[in-house]
Amino acid sequence: MTDSPEKNIESDKAASVKTSSAGRTDSSGEIKSGPTLWTKIRRQLVNTLFSTGDNILRHFLALTTRLARLIAPLFGLKRPSTHERLNWVLFIIIWSLSLGILLAGHPDGILYKIAILYQFVALVISMRKLLAYRGELRFLREFHHLSQALDDLRLLDTEHPFVRILEAVTRIVGFNRAMLLRPNASGNELHVVSGFGLDPDALDGLSIPRENGLSLVWKVVKTGEPLVVNDPITQPEIFRQIPALDRARAVALAPIVRGGIPLGVLVVDRLEENTPITDDEMLQLQVLADQIAISLQNHAFNAELAYKAELLTTQSARLHQELDLAKLVQEGWLPRTAPDWDKLSTAAFIRSARFIGGDFYGWLDACSAGRRNDRCGKTSCKGCPYRRQGVLIGDVCGKGIPAALVMSVVNSLFREKVSRLDDPAALMNEVNDSLKTYLGAESRFFSSAFLGFHSPSENVFRFANAGHDFPIMQHKSKGTIEPLPSTGTLLGIFRESRFTTKEIKVETGDRIFFYTDGLLDFFEQQRGMEDGLEYLKTFLTDNTALNATSFIARIQEMIDASTEEACDDVTALIIVVE
Repeated sequence: MTDSPEKNIESDKAASVKTSSAGRTDSSGEIKSGPTLWTKIRRQLVNTLFSTGDNILRHFLALTTRLARLIAPLFGLKRPSTHERLNWVLFIIIWSLSLGILLAGHPDGILYKIAILYQFVALVISMRKLLAYRGELRFLREFHHLSQALDDLRLLDTEHPFVRILEAVTRIVGFNRAMLLRPNASGNELHVVSGFGLDPDALDGLSIPRENGLSLVWKVVKTGEPLVVNDPITQPEIFRQIPALDRARAVALAPIVRGGIPLGVLVVDRLEENTPITDDEMLQLQVLADQIAISLQNHAFNAELAYKAELLTTQSARLHQELDLAKLVQEGWLPRTAPDWDKLSTAAFIRSARFIGGDFYGWLDACSAGRRNDRCGKTSCKGCPYRRQGVLIGDVCGKGIPAALVMSVVNSLFREKVSRLDDPAALMNEVNDSLKTYLGAESRFFSSAFLGFHSPSENVFRFANAGHDFPIMQHKSKGTIEPLPSTGTLLGIFRESRFTTKEIKVETGDRIFFYTDGLLDFFEQQRGMEDGLEYLKTFLTDNTALNATSFIARIQEMIDASTEEACDDVTALIIVVE
């Protein structure tokens, strides 16, 4: 029984619908399966991967470029060129595409196989780069350790200072033997100062003189450029100059230069066949040679500084010894005891701001009748009516040794002329003339001075003041204080300067206090007084009951109690009429 035509048409439509839902037919009539769920997931994964990878790649490239620009100068490296960056970007793009093909492609396709091959090549290249980076990191680590060792300059003062350095050079870069050549003092010969892995007997006395036709070693010294000899047989002169390298299969010479000054040559070699020295190894060797040059230069500077420090110490000790002698000479000019005078008690104190100073004082004896006068036949001036008891105080401009020298001249002039004169003004005039003669017209040294003579028989104090701080006269009976003014300019300024003598009556209990400007500076700067002179007057009034010795002792106690360094010499004298 046959089906009807209508039923056949309906069955064909159903088959057509079923076929379209199950797959599609190609030109040959074969039915191909449609995209499965896994295929759709892989396509979506690839799209997401490319989208995310594109963002990550752009940010990664920007970050690595910034890091390279920051880090490269720190290690002395060049920034990657545009060509290198393009190669890196191209490598990443192709690697990403090949990864996408592996994830989305058909295993039987040709692109899939090419992608596998590229991934393998990329892995090999990456491993080589990784190993190279690991080697560079190892070099940097070893170089850091060597730099720390070289920073300790005491290493170069040991018995064999360079053995450790050469051992590190061979270990870090990968050589078998090494030696260090350094020029002699005249610079016409290179001597071996140390070796590692070489026969010491072969190095003993080895030197390479400078020749008219420069040898390989001297060419390195002259040019300052490293040299690699990967086939020493073609350069036999290297064995003639350094016989200890007879078994070498590759030799490298690196100059040790600092500041344009050749400090030596670093020589290394390899004993294995077919192991040439590469450019990277030569670069590493030169870096080590530069570090050795820095250490040698620092050691030379340190040795020079140590020598100069020792020289300065010796000179300082000699100077202190000379200052001790100068201090003894200066103290010899100063009175050691108070004078035995009629109707006067005295006391004095002096303190130099430095080791020696420019302040001075003295007790002088003069005679109004003249020491060589036939009328005076006494062996002692005690009680003599012609006796004049003199007080001298002064301050030379400046401090230290120059002031001390001028002080000695001024002091000796007063002591020499007082044997003939008893008039203060006449003495000042002669001392001023002599000082200008001795020091010269162009001299910038000058001195203040105060000279006064007390006459016990007349109860008179005659004085002349050459620009010195005004002494303070304290009248006991009146209870008043008055300064003794200046009667002339400073000594040593003008040869034409002339001085005058003044006199005042003195009574029992009257006191005259003499001082230098250093005492007023002490009151103002270390005691905090606004006006040192006013404080001094008050101090005199408050301590009227003290005798001469106790009064000066009170001032000395204040100065000794100060912990600050004195800014000027301090001198204080007092005479009390009895």
